[in-house]
Amino acid sequence: MKRKKKILTFTILSNDADKVVTRFQLPKNMIYLLSIIAIIPIIFSFYFFNETVQKQQKNDHLIDNLTLQTDKVDVLQAKINNMEQKTAEVQAKMNELKQLESQIRESMTELPVSLGSSGGIDINVSKNDITQNEFVKQYKKTIDEMEQTNDELKHTPTIWPSSSHGISSEFGLRSDPFNRSSSLHAGVDIRGNIGTPVYAGADGTVIMAEYYGGYGKAIKVRHSDTYITLYGHLSEIKAEQGDTVKKGDNIGFIGNTGRSTGPHLHYEILKNGEPVDPYPYMKLFKK
Repeated sequence: MKRKKKILTFTILSNDADKVVTRFQLPKNMIYLLSIIAIIPIIFSFYFFNETVQKQQKNDHLIDNLTLQTDKVDVLQAKINNMEQKTAEVQAKMNELKQLESQIRESMTELPVSLGSSGGIDINVSKNDITQNEFVKQYKKTIDEMEQTNDELKHTPTIWPSSSHGISSEFGLRSDPFNRSSSLHAGVDIRGNIGTPVYAGADGTVIMAEYYGGYGKAIKVRHSDTYITLYGHLSEIKAEQGDTVKKGDNIGFIGNTGRSTGPHLHYEILKNGEPVDPYPYMKLFKK
C-alpha cells in the first residue's frame, strides 16, 4: 500500500458572490519547511543583535580604560614638566655654585691669619666668617638637591630603549593585528631590523629574562618601587635574572619572537603595576 501524503487544504472566501472561491493545497512538510525558513532570519537577527550589544559593551569598557590611561598620562606629563623645571633650577644653581666658590676663595683670603690671645671677654665675629658659613651651607644644600635629583633620574626610564626611533604602533586603543578586534595596546612598538640593540631604560635589576608567552623572548627590569620596564619580541637576551643594569646598557636585540607580525621591539613602562604611555618618558631627553 502506498502511504498517503499529508496535505492541508486552504480555502479563501470572498464577500463578493461573483468571485470564485479559491482553494489551494500544500503538503504538511512544505508548511514545516516554510515555518523553519521564516524562523531562521529571526534567530540570526537575535544572534547579531546580541553580538553587537556585547561588542558595544566591550568597546565602552575599552574607551573607559583608555580615558583612565589618558588621565594618568596627563598626570605623568605634569610630573615630567615639574622634573624639567627642577632640572633647570639645578642647572641654574650649578652656575651659582661657580660664583659661590669664587666668593668663598675671596673671603678666605680676606680672613685674619690669627685672632691673637684672648681672655674672658666676647670676641667680635667677622662679617667674612658669617658670609663664608652661609656660602658653605648653600653649597651643601645645592649639592644634596643635585644628588637626589640625579638618583631619581637614574632610576626613571627616560631614554629610547633602542637605537631605532621609528614607532610602528603607539600606546592605547587599537585594532588587534591578528583578530581585528579592539584592544588596549599596553606599550609602544619600535620598528627595527633583527639584531638592532635594545637598551635598559634606567638603572635597575633584571627580574625576568626568558620566553614570556605572546611577548616571545622578553626581559623585565625593576628600576624602583615605582617603575618596571618590559622589552618583548627579542631575538636574543643578553641579561640574566638578578643582573644589575645601568641606564643605556645593551640587554638584548630586536627580534620577531612570540605573537608578532614582523621585527620590532615592544616596550612597556609599568608605574605602580599599571601600564602607562612610554612616549612622554622617551622624549624627555633628546639624546
